[in-house]
Amino acid sequence: MSSNLMRWGGPALILGGLLWGLTYLTELVIGATAGEAAYNRADPSASVLEWFWPALFMGAIFFLGIGLLGVWVRLEGRSRILGTLGAFLACVAIVAASINLVLLTGVTGKPTASDGLGFAGVLGVLIGATLLGIATLRVKVLPRWARFVLTFLFFAFVPAIIVTIPLEGVVPDYVIADLPFPVVGAVLASVGYTMLLERTSAVGRPAPMAG
Repeated sequence: MSSNLMRWGGPALILGGLLWGLTYLTELVIGATAGEAAYNRADPSASVLEWFWPALFMGAIFFLGIGLLGVWVRLEGRSRILGTLGAFLACVAIVAASINLVLLTGVTGKPTASDGLGFAGVLGVLIGATLLGIATLRVKVLPRWARFVLTFLFFAFVPAIIVTIPLEGVVPDYVIADLPFPVVGAVLASVGYTMLLERTSAVGRPAPMAG
């Protein structure tokens, strides 16, 4: 299990980050083609595009949670409290996203998604990343920039969301409201790419000769 998380943690962060970017592009298309009213009252059962919006968003949370577990595995049991809390929140994100993805299949009736579960998933990713970032600062298992990025992710995200609120009266909601998400996605994808490069170089490195 841990070896799989080590192997797939980086790609999962990359995929999750890209999905948040695709989510934002989907929002732009919905807002530009159907209007701001349709954006504000999006219904997953109304059209394929409006179904893809929450599906992509929840898929991003799912894979970002997997990616954060890959960061946790790299701690190798060190910084136990922070690492465990971060991993727990990553699991919360995975479970919340999984439930919403099941709901989007229409298994309970028409396709739907719970805003509360979506909120829990976002918090699981952001706060989990921050806790794991603090743990990596102590253990030094990632490049310095990646450690700092994870540590301050939540503290940067909240002000970014607040800043967008007054702009919503000037810029259409579908352009500005969720703009922090693709930015955070790009940042986490870059951390995932670094993890992937580190693993690739470690695999390609020759084993030390026996003395």
